[in-house]
Amino acid sequence: MRIAAFITLFGAIFHISTCCVSPSEARNTNVYSQQLHLTYDIFVGGFHSGQIDLSVKFEENNYELFAITKSAGLIDYLVGFRSYAQTRGKKDNEKLSPISHHVNNLWTGEFRFVRMGYINPAQKFRGPEYTVIHPPPEVDDRETVSEAVRRNTIDPLSAALRASLSSKEQADRLSCQDSIPVFDGRRRYDLVFEDAGTEVIDGPYYDGATRKCLASIQRIIGFSRDPFLPRSKDLEGGEIWFANLVPGWPPVPVRFKADVGLGNAFVHLTGHELR
Repeated sequence: MRIAAFITLFGAIFHISTCCVSPSEARNTNVYSQQLHLTYDIFVGGFHSGQIDLSVKFEENNYELFAITKSAGLIDYLVGFRSYAQTRGKKDNEKLSPISHHVNNLWTGEFRFVRMGYINPAQKFRGPEYTVIHPPPEVDDRETVSEAVRRNTIDPLSAALRASLSSKEQADRLSCQDSIPVFDGRRRYDLVFEDAGTEVIDGPYYDGATRKCLASIQRIIGFSRDPFLPRSKDLEGGEIWFANLVPGWPPVPVRFKADVGLGNAFVHLTGHELR
């Protein structure tokens, strides 16, 4: 299991819920002057393994996303993972234009970072104009993602904004149907979403009806060749359950499940607040 990759993907997928409110919803609830905070606990093989704090901020046609993550329990003892991710961008209805994507990670005492900038955000899905990462791919036992492969991609959190449009059924489109080209500074992959119907769940934070979606990763290039633990497996995707918790906002993910080889990994919503 590459716990950093799992947490990174989870953060991207779980930002699906919090964005892309329609203009009418924004006017009715004043969403653009508010910030939504979501907190989650991660469990791997039944053991508490981490926490994630997510937040989304709207100001007119601008968006800003934050994800703060830290490992816990045995995983924390082994790797001491800490992460802070931030994305800023422009939003015009369904057109999402990232401006910057920054990530700072701490992994087994090693500082790692990603810096991506989109000089001309008006050009949709053009790809990053510059990318700076540490450590470089040749030191990190992974292939370099060429500039040509980075084209027509967006960062993972902006990808999650776009994916949020598919978490709610609309007149001209079924729910949870999308394929999104992503470059996160190190890896190039597609996030693919499919609808899995409705389901009633029982806790731990939310009880009631949900929309279930399937998320999968289609790998292209840039993934690490070095497994974190034996008998583990790379994350290939997972199941997400969405619920209507916040009036005027799209459905919020309340549960995530994935097979990581060492057992099932679950992420459960533990709190939400609109400020």
